[in-house]
Amino acid sequence: MTETPPPPTGSDTPASDAGPLTDLIRRQIRATGPLSVPEFMTLALQHPEHGYYRRQQAIGAAGDFVTAPEISQVFGELLGLWLVQRWIDLGQPGRVSLVELGPGRGTLMADALRAASAMPGFLPAVDLVMVETNPTLQALQAEHLAAYNPRWVEALSAIEPEHPTLVLGNEFLDVLPTAQFAVVQGAWLERLVAVGEDGALGFVLGQPQTPVLPLLPPPADGLFTELMPSLLGFFKDLSALLRPHGGAALFIDYAHDDRAAAWSLQAVREHEKVDPLATPGLADLTTLVDFDAASRFARGVGLSVPKPVSQRDFLLVLGAWQRFEVLAEAAPDDAPELLQSLQRLVGKSHMGERFKAWTCSFPETLPPPAGFPTAEAGPAED
Repeated sequence: MTETPPPPTGSDTPASDAGPLTDLIRRQIRATGPLSVPEFMTLALQHPEHGYYRRQQAIGAAGDFVTAPEISQVFGELLGLWLVQRWIDLGQPGRVSLVELGPGRGTLMADALRAASAMPGFLPAVDLVMVETNPTLQALQAEHLAAYNPRWVEALSAIEPEHPTLVLGNEFLDVLPTAQFAVVQGAWLERLVAVGEDGALGFVLGQPQTPVLPLLPPPADGLFTELMPSLLGFFKDLSALLRPHGGAALFIDYAHDDRAAAWSLQAVREHEKVDPLATPGLADLTTLVDFDAASRFARGVGLSVPKPVSQRDFLLVLGAWQRFEVLAEAAPDDAPELLQSLQRLVGKSHMGERFKAWTCSFPETLPPPAGFPTAEAGPAED
């Protein structure tokens, strides 16, 4: 937390260019009052008809953004080997649920399972579960992963804990709705979305609507912060899946650090940052992930959590450079492009430091996870 940032202005995008969801949001605000940022994000991303993740094929050069699996096959391959190691740590069970949250086009899982196939017994044990709400992406995942007989659910809570479970989420937590707060005159106020006199959506500060005030520190002028109100419930669902038979989860995402200097809500459309309020339903919305909060919640529901590490350190420890050398030797003409892709993943000025890897597991007697500090923090005591 740091000084309160200046209040942002509203969108000046004409209503005719803003998409059908803008009119729906505007009518709702006029009828019931300003929306919290989590309410706005939920409508923009998950509205049944107009939500971004319900209708857009966002990933790739023709979409709005590119994720690590689309940049280099090395990313998915190393995560596949990490999953195999966790399966070995669990005792190589004859059946294991492998769950991916927000699987995109299926590229990450296809690369991961191709690499994992080198371990005898792993693929025959896998029950592959995709948590996906977008029918277009489900079709792409079905095409890329047909050999592994995937099945689909719309939420983590819909999965029955029948086997030991491995969960993978790349750029998943950053889309969970995030509440934003600032201290003004000694009291916490919440950042809300309102309709201006010109009809444009804009941000205002008002009385808190999201019921997370007990989680905020004592108010002091100049403080601001963000909280994902659904994060505790998410980890309760994750714990309910991992604890009955054992398991582990791995998340890689944008993350807060000590240099955070503003609220982090951002929107991306056609590979460019845009006003988050300009075209709801037509642009991706994300915020930085607070892995310190994630660790507290995970420990509170009985999971073991080591400290997060940078994506750079995680991938290099897992063998990213060695894998690049193998690929470059097999295809020398592709070596410059392969190196450029690796640098995007691990370079300090690219994704290497801005993204963090974070994991949790059960039981606490599992060996330390590959790529993380060896001293694990155990679950919180009752």
